[in-house]
Amino acid sequence: MPLYTYVVTFENSTYVGQASHSNFRGFVSAWCTEMPDTALAGFNSKFKKLLSSKAYQGEFSPIPNRKNVWRKTIDLEGKILEVVAVETKP
Repeated sequence: MPLYTYVVTFENSTYVGQASHSNFRGFVSAWCTEMPDTALAGFNSKFKKLLSSKAYQGEFSPIPNRKNVWRKTIDLEGKILEVVAVETKP
């Protein structure tokens, strides 16, 4: 199974998670539920609960001119959380 690296940004703060799965879309645990509550500045348990409910909504979009890199943005009460998924190892 490929290894995916997830780069999550929120309020100028970054968290990186990794996991091996058959695809990057359906495994939000690597960048959502396993992320420590204090991993991102300004991110708290309220936002984490909201993120958990919205994580499967919307689609990842391929990043133009890049191979095996996708991006997804999630609105958390007007604050944007961005997830970039990179297939790190086939």
